Amino acid sequence: MNLHRTSGKPDWDMISASKHNIWQRIAAATAGIVTPANALTIIGGVLVVIGLLQIIDNNYLSGASLLVIGRLLDLADGWAAESTGTKSPLGELMDATVDKLGTVATVIVFFIADVVSGWFLLALLIPHILIAIIATIAFIKKRQIHPSRLGKLSMAAAWLSLIGFAFAKAAGDSNLLNFIVYAILIASVTMGVGALLGYLRHKD
Repeated sequence: MNLHRTSGKPDWDMISASKHNIWQRIAAATAGIVTPANALTIIGGVLVVIGLLQIIDNNYLSGASLLVIGRLLDLADGWAAESTGTKSPLGELMDATVDKLGTVATVIVFFIADVVSGWFLLALLIPHILIAIIATIAFIKKRQIHPSRLGKLSMAAAWLSLIGFAFAKAAGDSNLLNFIVYAILIASVTMGVGALLGYLRHKD
């Protein structure tokens, strides 16, 4: 699993400007804003928003399908950053922030659309909100906190469960599918709490 981690400096600052590839030159000229990975992150986030609008309109199948595509693009951003040599603290923060904001928005929409119980959604949400706050504060204070493997696994399981609930709704609230998805959700919450405890131990 590519964690989209940096060494504390942008990749292009680690080598001579004369050796920059085209993507590194663009990234350096735009303070790290314009990179393939950031583009994938933003496009993925936009597709998630469109998918959520579909779910609000009770178009569960198309909405869930857009969520899947959006999340796959987000998973690809770490690979894009690595392969183009454009990893940076800004990109790492953007990736984590879009992850968390997308999760929060999905939880809110799923609650409004009555896709899943609000209590389960709240349990899913709290660890990731706290992790996002810790990461943002660390970034502001110029301290580096990398995404953890456990946190990434928790987020992946969270999205798998959320998308699963949407597909279950499209299938007429299948009992078997709901049972499987609730099990994944519980695993996500457990890993999310573990990741949060890990961040708290290293925040200082």
